[in-house]
Amino acid sequence: MDIKIHRAVGEDYEKVIKLYGEFVEDTKRYTNLDNDSYLKAIDDPNFYIDLAVSDDIIIGFITYSIRTVVRYPKPIMEVEEFYVSPNHRRGGVGRKLFQNTLDFSKETNCQYVFLASSKDRPTAHKFYKSFDFDEYALHFRRQP
Repeated sequence: MDIKIHRAVGEDYEKVIKLYGEFVEDTKRYTNLDNDSYLKAIDDPNFYIDLAVSDDIIIGFITYSIRTVVRYPKPIMEVEEFYVSPNHRRGGVGRKLFQNTLDFSKETNCQYVFLASSKDRPTAHKFYKSFDFDEYALHFRRQP
């Protein structure tokens, strides 16, 4: 399978959002468009959406941001979302997409790459550890 990685653009919107419908727990969330921040995200110079494409079909994505924080002298990268369609897993798609992101973190001189993963995803944790990630912290959230 020939896999190409490219940065998302506006024309990718409907295809990417369709894939998000597989990614989120609420399968009805993206049945209507404009229930997201996609167009804002691709216009943000510090936020990136990279797509894995095979035969003109988007089969995976990774989103990440690069920002400055006070505690480090160099910028950090935060991987926000990462998904490969189940029919295309185990074929190197995720590995290629993730490695592309890590390469970009080096190009942009990031101090660290951070990511959070749901605690009930041991397969994903094994994948991240294969890239030398370690368990660093707990992640907490709440609505305002």
